[in-house]
Amino acid sequence: MELKVGVIGCGNIFNLAHKNALKAIEGVRVVACMDVDAVRAEEGAKALKARAFTNLDEFLSLDLDVVEVLTPTYTHAEIAIKALKAGKHVIVEKPIALTVDEGEKMVKTAEREGLHLLVGHVRRFDKRWVGMKEVIKKRNILPMHIRKSEVQNLPFPKDYWYWDERRSGGVALDLGVHVTDFLRWFFESEPVSVYAVGKAIKEEAKANGTFDHFVMMIEFEGGKTGIAEVSWAYPYPSRYGVFYHHVDIIGKNGRIRYTPLDTPVVGVAKANFEMPRFSPLLSTFPDAFERELMHFFNVIRGKEEPVVTAEDALIALRIAERAKESARTGEVVKV
Repeated sequence: MELKVGVIGCGNIFNLAHKNALKAIEGVRVVACMDVDAVRAEEGAKALKARAFTNLDEFLSLDLDVVEVLTPTYTHAEIAIKALKAGKHVIVEKPIALTVDEGEKMVKTAEREGLHLLVGHVRRFDKRWVGMKEVIKKRNILPMHIRKSEVQNLPFPKDYWYWDERRSGGVALDLGVHVTDFLRWFFESEPVSVYAVGKAIKEEAKANGTFDHFVMMIEFEGGKTGIAEVSWAYPYPSRYGVFYHHVDIIGKNGRIRYTPLDTPVVGVAKANFEMPRFSPLLSTFPDAFERELMHFFNVIRGKEEPVVTAEDALIALRIAERAKESARTGEVVKV
């Protein structure tokens, strides 16, 4: 069954990841691309041989099976709810929404309409982490403590929406949900409480009264603990900021450590100094987005059960939201 797909938002994540993934997947046809910026809408549509739209209502009146929401975080809830009410299945980039309340409204709307709401927690489709999880199972590592860092230089100017916490949720939420979901996925255990500390290091963060470096200490059921460290403050001079993951897992029966910095770092001097890139996307290998979308389309067709649910995405967001509360109050906060 061919699925007719519409894309809303033809900016960063569309160009870096979704555009090529959609081109590569058989059995789906992108019918329309919508963006409030007419030039971006036209470019996106041209790349996917689709029609361009700048009006959401016009776009949603089309005969579409699935809508992909690839817009800034603060718009997710409003757009996704409209699309669901228009009878379309929805795939939305992470975080599911700016707040847990908004996310819950999205989930309730999907349930009421009998439609799928699928959230792009792409780390669950990255071969590195899938492989690591298999090793943990096979070797019976039984993780008790995990430290996971995701750090980069956010290259955008201070007036860009990422730096505005009322629009992106800040680093604790935008990048944080990747790590809170990762920890829960690896522990297979529910969060109990969180204590967090934030720092404003770069001028862009200070100008916006937000944190660009954030550390969460999360207690999970069964006496398990996770440390999540996320940063936009790493001072690497490159367009999207070199993005590094560090994982350290201590279990009852073993330890696993992974960091790309275990390999020798070779800097390249051209017109300016470049650090090594392990993937054009830096944070995730591009084939992970392809696997994610193929899986989501199969879920919509009724062929597979979702490996990550909207409820999983809500819990990841809830941990990050509570962590922000902890950083503000200096107290341990129950999840």
